[in-house]
Amino acid sequence: MNDNNEEFSGICELFEGLFDLAKTTLPFFKDFTDDVINERITRIKEIEWQLTNMLSFCFDEEILLLYKRILRKLYDKYPDIVEFYVQYYREMYEDGNSIESKMY
Repeated sequence: MNDNNEEFSGICELFEGLFDLAKTTLPFFKDFTDDVINERITRIKEIEWQLTNMLSFCFDEEILLLYKRILRKLYDKYPDIVEFYVQYYREMYEDGNSIESKMY
C-alpha cells in the first residue's frame, strides 16, 4: 500500500507542476492572443504553431478562453484551420459531452 501512496503522490506532484506551468505561460498567451486579435501577428504558420502550444494547456480554463478567442478571430479567413484545431481540442479533452456550443 505504501508503494501506491508514493505513486499517487508522484502523480499529484506532476499535475501540480503542469498547473503551475500553465499559470506561468498565461501572460505570454494573453499577449499572443492580443497580438492576433489586434492583427499585430498575422502569419498563419506562426499562429498555428502557437495554437498547438496553447492546446497543451487548454486544461486551464483561462488558456482555453484565449484559445477560443483566437479561433473565433480566425474563423472567417481560415475556417479549415479553425475546424482542425476544434477537432484537435476535442480529441485531447472531450469527455463524451458535446462541447460544440462551448467552442463557439
